[in-house]
Amino acid sequence: MTEPSSHSTSHVLPEPTRTLTEDDDEPPSSGTSSSTSHGDQVTDLGDKEIGECESVRDSAPSHSASLLSALRYTPLNILLLCIPVSWALHYAAQSATLIFVFSALGIVPLAALLGFGTEQAAARTSASVGGLLNATLGNVVEMIIGGVGLQKCDLELVQSSLLGGLLSNLLLVLGMAFLVGPAEQDFHPMVAQVNSSLMMAAVAAMVVPAILNGYLEERLPQGEELGVLLELSRVSSVVLILVYCVYLYFQFFSHKHFYVDGKAHRKDSRGLETLPSPPKIKMNLPVSLLILVLCTVLAYFAVEHLVSSLDGLASSHRAWLTLIIIPIISNAAEHTTAVVVARKGKLDLAMHVAVGSSVQIALGVIPGLVLVAWGMGRPLGMVFDPVQTVVLFFAVLLVKFAIEDGRSHYLSGVVLVAVYTLVAVWFWDVPDSGVVVQGVEVGCGA
Repeated sequence: MTEPSSHSTSHVLPEPTRTLTEDDDEPPSSGTSSSTSHGDQVTDLGDKEIGECESVRDSAPSHSASLLSALRYTPLNILLLCIPVSWALHYAAQSATLIFVFSALGIVPLAALLGFGTEQAAARTSASVGGLLNATLGNVVEMIIGGVGLQKCDLELVQSSLLGGLLSNLLLVLGMAFLVGPAEQDFHPMVAQVNSSLMMAAVAAMVVPAILNGYLEERLPQGEELGVLLELSRVSSVVLILVYCVYLYFQFFSHKHFYVDGKAHRKDSRGLETLPSPPKIKMNLPVSLLILVLCTVLAYFAVEHLVSSLDGLASSHRAWLTLIIIPIISNAAEHTTAVVVARKGKLDLAMHVAVGSSVQIALGVIPGLVLVAWGMGRPLGMVFDPVQTVVLFFAVLLVKFAIEDGRSHYLSGVVLVAVYTLVAVWFWDVPDSGVVVQGVEVGCGA
């Protein structure tokens, strides 16, 4: 996430520290000097010091330093060695299990580097442009999985992996954040309520087609129901994407003061609010873009090998792998980030990673893939597996109750993680099956 500043050069060094009082409505704009208010001490920089700081901010790391920062970004980068191993196993037609394992392990650091590259590229732009960049590229791996699934016409993989990503973010990630965070946790109630409302709207767009699937089955001639459901799904997708666009405008323009780097203002030891520090620039823009392109290409091949290996695995557990394991793998780096920042007491940032990412998937990725599938001639709709849809509905309802008042605690985390564990147990022996319309499984031949 980026700092809410209109200056593209305001991300290298921290801004002068200012302590906000309860009477302050918004943080001051970056680069402005502050005066002491209500007895709070404010650090002021002279004109010379400000000029020196801005000069340093304008400088960017060299290409070699940027590449070194990418290699040192996370210890998970050691798993990049799994990528050539997975390629060798794939082209040598070795064990499907080994291909799946090494491909999955290779995706983990690629997802982390994609997030790092996006963050660093966004840090070189304005707050609004950076936020839009994060929102667009925040779920690249999920989009790649969906694209590969559509290419192979594996509609069950597309739907299960996306719905599994929602369950993972809402229950496992958010639950772990609550569990490791402070005993009493406060976050911005308005942001929580907005996210809850958006998730409820997205779930409604999935639940209603599932209900209509059963309702129309006996009321329409054989073969006509699928066309009706697909038409409904495509119209719903357009509506959800429009809602998502309005949400982006709300977050990055009209109400951006509620989204300060994804965090509410932190309180210091005196109970006064302080401004967050901007992210440190570790890569220049060309290297950031290179990392994004390179990791996207590598992630595509890793996902393709992973999906291909699913056919050789036990069919009795394929649904469990697509609903539980693949979403955890694709979001492993994001999950780690949420837990780490929650441990530091930054619950608003953890909320953004968990619930905010779910909003992106529900309002952006899923409807977008439905429309892309329409263009490809694939019968992908908003009609999900009925059992998975019911589980998602209750998960969203549970999260809504947990966050809508802007307060939570570790017991809420225990409940969310416990429910996710139950979901994993419930789907362990569920056979692989797609959406059935009028007794026929929906597929590319439908």
